[in-house]
Amino acid sequence: GPKTAGSEEACTDEALYQLRLLLKQQSAPSDTAAIIIEPVLGEGGYVPAPKRYIEGLRKICDDNEILLIIDEVQSGFGRTGTYFAIEQYGVRPDILVMAKGIANGFPLAGIASRKELMDKQTPGSMGGTYSGNAVACAAGVACAEVMQSENILENVQARGKQLRSGLESLKKDSQLGPLIGDIRGLGLMIGLEFSPKAPAGISGKVQKACFNNDLLVLTTSVYETLRFIPPLIVSEEEMATGIERFVKSVGEAAA
Repeated sequence: GPKTAGSEEACTDEALYQLRLLLKQQSAPSDTAAIIIEPVLGEGGYVPAPKRYIEGLRKICDDNEILLIIDEVQSGFGRTGTYFAIEQYGVRPDILVMAKGIANGFPLAGIASRKELMDKQTPGSMGGTYSGNAVACAAGVACAEVMQSENILENVQARGKQLRSGLESLKKDSQLGPLIGDIRGLGLMIGLEFSPKAPAGISGKVQKACFNNDLLVLTTSVYETLRFIPPLIVSEEEMATGIERFVKSVGEAAA
């Protein structure tokens, strides 16, 4: 049927159309080695890519023999409720890039791919400052063990629902609700974008009020968006306290 203008489906199809156009007009497929994308935009304000878009990218890459690289530096290792966010899309990348959560902050990163692709690299052609650091590798192993033994993924899914539910309740509030535009994300990678009705600079003011109420939240470059990225081990009680402090801070900043 016809797509509603401004709907996610229409926006997705327009973005895919523009990409096909780009491959015809500016960067020929034969000159394009790869397309790299974060399944959930990090610095863009925690915007999860629509499933239809990732599926469309996979098809464009397959049709044009372009590699699809999924960047899970921010979204990997349980942050979104699955080990990797791309698992929730049912799309297989050619290359998967990971870091950060892999060793809980120690300098470690990894690249996963198919054997025939990895074999194209001559020994020594891919290096890094911290490659194979023994302490970082030990932290990575410990991290992997804790992810399994402490049911981290289940906690992320439960606490993610709790956080989203708390933010949705705030959006329904008769006084503060109109300030909230969009609540989005996956697992414990949630973005809250303020509405155009909210006063200019609201995200910075709320962040400051949160800080004064012993709660740390991230702003998002030029956007009026706050990013929530709590520890994956956050408890139900801690999350309830955090939501309470956030609601209080929004009220103070809007006063």
